Amino acid sequence: MEKDLVSIGEAAEILGVHIDTLRRWDESGRLPAIRKSPGGSRYYHPRDLELFSGNLYRLAYDWISGQSPIEIPSTFYCGNNAVFQTRLIKMQNALGEISEIKDIFPLVVAVAGEIGNNSFDHNLGKWPDVNGIFFAYDVGKREIILADRGLGILETLKRVRPSLSTDEEALKVAFTEVISGRSPESRGNGLKFVRSVVAENLISLSFQSGNSELEIKKSSADLNLKDSKEKIRGCIALIKF
Repeated sequence: MEKDLVSIGEAAEILGVHIDTLRRWDESGRLPAIRKSPGGSRYYHPRDLELFSGNLYRLAYDWISGQSPIEIPSTFYCGNNAVFQTRLIKMQNALGEISEIKDIFPLVVAVAGEIGNNSFDHNLGKWPDVNGIFFAYDVGKREIILADRGLGILETLKRVRPSLSTDEEALKVAFTEVISGRSPESRGNGLKFVRSVVAENLISLSFQSGNSELEIKKSSADLNLKDSKEKIRGCIALIKF
């Protein structure tokens, strides 16, 4: 086995969890292990453990904010919607094991699914550089991060609302107005659904597109909009529950 890999026992010490927890995380896809042969011992790259225990939101932000994307672990990258749906199911299974959120976890999954699907739907065939999305979650921190290097909300909605001129205007329309059921208009409808779910449950959302940020706090329908310090390519969302 390669010298730069650590054993499951060493990984458990690094992350401060039981070996059985790492086995479950491997099986659920939350933190996949490396095996030399099917059924063999589990090993991990130290860099993967560092990223896993660190700030996933910062990693996603760095990926979308630069002119050229930084390299990210394949664990967090969904190149197409089929991969995203498979990993979404794994997340759903992981959240379903947490008794404290048994009443809302299907809604949390629905919100993440809607945001991820929107990224694929509105960028299909029009990705500026990198196809696909960043998708990661931390069960312990109760957070989910999704991001894309796509066109962004403004460019999407300007195709049907040419009068839109700022990212803030576009975000407000996307989260408050039902436009129609046709693409790309349906992007706004999906985010309106996200807002309604967050407003009625103990879920919060931070969402940025371009140079505008939107925040919806737990059990609140209020949209808190502000200019961001840095303009990003595409969108990034942080769901907390």
